Amino acid sequence: MQALIDHLFNIKDLIPHGYCLSWSPALLWLHVGSDLLITLAYYSIPLMLVYFIRQRKDFPYPWLAAMFAGFIVACGTTHLLSAITIWMPLYWLDGLLKALTAIISIATAVLMIWIIPRALSRPSSAQLQAEIQQRKTAETAQHEAFDRLQKIACQLPGMVFQFRLRADGSSCFPFASEAIRDIFELSPEDVREDASKAFALVHPDDYGSIGPAIRKSARNLTPWHHEYRLRFADGTERWLFGNALPQREEDGSMLWHGFVTDISERKRMEEKLHDSDALNVSILDSLTSRIAVLDAQGVIVAVNKAWRQFAKDNDLPESRQNMLGLNYLDICKNGCSQSHCHEVNAAQAGIAAVLADERETFNLEYPCHSPTQQRWFHMNVLPLQGSHRGVVVSHENITERKLMEDELKASEAKFRSIIEVSPVPMALNDEQWNITFLNQAFVQTFGYNVDDIPTVADWQSKAYPDPDYRRWVDTTWQSALKKTKQEQTDFPPMELAIRCNNNNIKTVLASAAAIHHDFAGVHLVIMYDITQRKQIEAKLNSIFNASVEGIITFDMSNIIISANAAVEAIFGYKPEDLVGCNINKLMPPASPKEMSDGDSSQAAESIGQIQEIEGIHKDGSAVPLDLSIAEFSIENEHYFTHIVRDVSLRKHREQQDKEHLDELAHVTRLGLMGEMASGIAHEVNQPLAAISSYTQVSLNLINTEHPDLVKLAEILYKTQQQALRAGRIIHRMREFVKSHAKQRSTANINNLIHEAVGLCIDELKQNDIRLTFELSNNLPTIYVDHVQIEQVIINLIRNSVDALLNLPEKRQRQLTIHSRLTLNNDIQVRVKDNGPGLDEEQQQKILTPFYTTKTDGMGMGLSISRSLIEAHEGTLHFNSHSGKGTTMYFTLPIRRKSGTR
Repeated sequence: MQALIDHLFNIKDLIPHGYCLSWSPALLWLHVGSDLLITLAYYSIPLMLVYFIRQRKDFPYPWLAAMFAGFIVACGTTHLLSAITIWMPLYWLDGLLKALTAIISIATAVLMIWIIPRALSRPSSAQLQAEIQQRKTAETAQHEAFDRLQKIACQLPGMVFQFRLRADGSSCFPFASEAIRDIFELSPEDVREDASKAFALVHPDDYGSIGPAIRKSARNLTPWHHEYRLRFADGTERWLFGNALPQREEDGSMLWHGFVTDISERKRMEEKLHDSDALNVSILDSLTSRIAVLDAQGVIVAVNKAWRQFAKDNDLPESRQNMLGLNYLDICKNGCSQSHCHEVNAAQAGIAAVLADERETFNLEYPCHSPTQQRWFHMNVLPLQGSHRGVVVSHENITERKLMEDELKASEAKFRSIIEVSPVPMALNDEQWNITFLNQAFVQTFGYNVDDIPTVADWQSKAYPDPDYRRWVDTTWQSALKKTKQEQTDFPPMELAIRCNNNNIKTVLASAAAIHHDFAGVHLVIMYDITQRKQIEAKLNSIFNASVEGIITFDMSNIIISANAAVEAIFGYKPEDLVGCNINKLMPPASPKEMSDGDSSQAAESIGQIQEIEGIHKDGSAVPLDLSIAEFSIENEHYFTHIVRDVSLRKHREQQDKEHLDELAHVTRLGLMGEMASGIAHEVNQPLAAISSYTQVSLNLINTEHPDLVKLAEILYKTQQQALRAGRIIHRMREFVKSHAKQRSTANINNLIHEAVGLCIDELKQNDIRLTFELSNNLPTIYVDHVQIEQVIINLIRNSVDALLNLPEKRQRQLTIHSRLTLNNDIQVRVKDNGPGLDEEQQQKILTPFYTTKTDGMGMGLSISRSLIEAHEGTLHFNSHSGKGTTMYFTLPIRRKSGTR
């Protein structure tokens, strides 16, 4: 959690505010207590504002109160963060919140500037009181007039009203008699100030006409007359007739005095008269069948719209499209053709039989093909009901049904042919459990034909000879059929072992498909032969359990679903004991699911990569592991597989190698000190000689008659500084050569360079070598063993010094040390000289152990240096050109202590 906060708010280079308070308990708790009390007070103010707004719904500026509440909450939160930053330097979060507070406060101030003039323009209490008194007086007079008008209006059969249309477009009924309750189902009070409730009842089809009629009356000052409907919430409708005279008022509004009556009964009578004439026509035209009404002699007296459209579509003249007055029986007699004579004669005879009461009804299906398409029709003849004799003849187009029947027949044939040629064994059984069909694949796979197994019972007795297994198969199969029928789902596949006719055993995956949607009647049984797949699975399982690496599979919930036998040797648990357990029981909680929830890129990188982790043994001990992760999906379910290898032995060997490298590095440092002994001795002799001179002068001053104490103190101080200088030189040498445990910490690479140069500076001066630094500023810190990196730098410097000694005396010897940040975010250090360089043969061998270009060298310096750099996950390289010098450079990764890049 701390690492996440460090990353998000960049607090790693900041210090808590408590340092500014010197961590004084009294001062610290004074600030914390004050900030928390202020926060509590600030947080309570918005609650009071919310309570006030909820209680006072008429408060005119609730949004201003909301903005003010937001400003107060932001201010309180800044005080809360002031208390938190005493211990945690969340100054970025504190600054962002203060910026947000500034934005809210500025917005609130701007809104206050905008709203104050509007608030001041609202009426004062005295003005409101005067206005109220005036309204009370007017209302009293109006109420008296209203009572008188109401008594008169109550005696009338309709509603007496006054309707006002204001200049702003709004309207009201200043007066409406009590009849409004019966007509509009509203009270006079409902529309006294606002007529919208009355207009809301106007039928949508009439709403568009009533408004223009009112505006026309107002514009021309002519009487308003209008018929319109009301529609109520229960769906009932009411017809009204309105009549009113307009009057223009002084305030610019219009006032109508009028009368509204309910004319619903009159309208219903008119509609009945109209509907009775159109009823038969509308019924006939609403039907899609072609219908003709014949009288007792077979003459056509009426046809519907579909009949006329059919005649028009078949290019009959417009004069014959109705066919009214023609005898239908004569049309049938004259229309007999060679191709359809039988159907025409049957139709004529059937119609005549119904007209003669010899038959109650007559039905006939017949073809009626056009030049462009095939068509079929169904004729239905029914007698007329009532006092008039005759028949109704309807012709329904059944072409689509006929085509579907033909397609169904073709589909059945195609279905059976597909089953026959399918490579998957299939069988059909009817609802009596008789096997009606076996395809060729079934016969070839199991060796049975329909004669061998005529019923499902015969099949079961031969395929499942064991009685107990046969009983289980039958029970499970019937249960699955019942569940599938009830829940309307697919039949779940069953894995079955079947004995073939040749006594071989085959493993199949059996399923059933219904020919009918509810699994009633015919079933199609499908049996997939998975014998070979099961054999392959058995081989894979044997390989799976024989693997020396632990293989653990778990789902998205981190629940283990399988593990091989190797996990027992690694973790101490039996595989069956781990199934159903959480993967965190074996490994720390860093599963790919958790990583994908937090960082999808990190999760993607972990898949297929080998990681070093620590597992948890059954006895609680840590087990070093190499881990690789695989991800796969089955039926939209995601799974992960951990493949782990116990690397305890390898880790032990690596630790031995590291210890050996440390010992070798220590020996090398001792050798370096031996080689640098003369230079270091000269560097130590300088402060020792100065100490000797200063002490002699001090003795001389002391032996004088009147010692100069000020000058004596100055000389003694210089003596002390020289002694400290000699001590620092010896301390640095001691720290460099002593054997120490590998200990890493953060460091600035430029500081390490200066420390290493400090041990070599005298040797550089003795050999007249010009040293130049080209170090980049503000480089990120690295996490290294200080002594080992200094050893590498010293070794590279001394190699350059040895190379520069071979230059002619007249040529300037130059040594340059660079440091920079690479594009890959690594720290690079380069040691460059202008010596003779390396030839091609030397370049091929320079980093090889025991190879040296020196007459008295061991050839281990660069080899050990490269090992030390690689132990820090870096690299060491060189560039050299013969006659132009050599550049040795190494890179180190930028790392924190946790080891994350």
